[in-house]
Amino acid sequence: PCVAHPIMWERVLRNRRNPKIIVVDPRRTETAACATQHLAIAPKSDLTLLYAVADLLIRNGWIDAEFIAAHTSGFDEFAAHVGRAQFAPEAAAAKWGLTISELEELAATIHQGERVSFWWTMGVNQSYEGVRAAQAIINLALITGNIGRPGTGANSITG
Repeated sequence: PCVAHPIMWERVLRNRRNPKIIVVDPRRTETAACATQHLAIAPKSDLTLLYAVADLLIRNGWIDAEFIAAHTSGFDEFAAHVGRAQFAPEAAAAKWGLTISELEELAATIHQGERVSFWWTMGVNQSYEGVRAAQAIINLALITGNIGRPGTGANSITG
């Protein structure tokens, strides 16, 4: 966003709420350099990382059960899927190039945020698992109730 969407990026930086900005990207981009936290994951590990974050949110009870019941379907199946051993932080952290504490901090930041919005760019959209990764991001917004209110949502940033 810093380079490809400068007007939007300026609005992010002018946000009077002084938001935490977390960038998940293997590369140290200009956006990552400006972020509160940069998670330099291994290439092609974003989907398993997103599933692990969802699992942590669910395991810790950091979800919006009321929103889930009212606005989603298939939550139990999703929880079972992301709860599989292959997505457990203990099993996959090294594959991502992150520590378990970095993953826990990401989940805690999502949980503690009053208004959380999730944005992704062409790296997700053009990935071989792009549809699943976008769905996983949208699911994070849904399970935490961070959708449908000002300052929240799941947003693909394209040209």
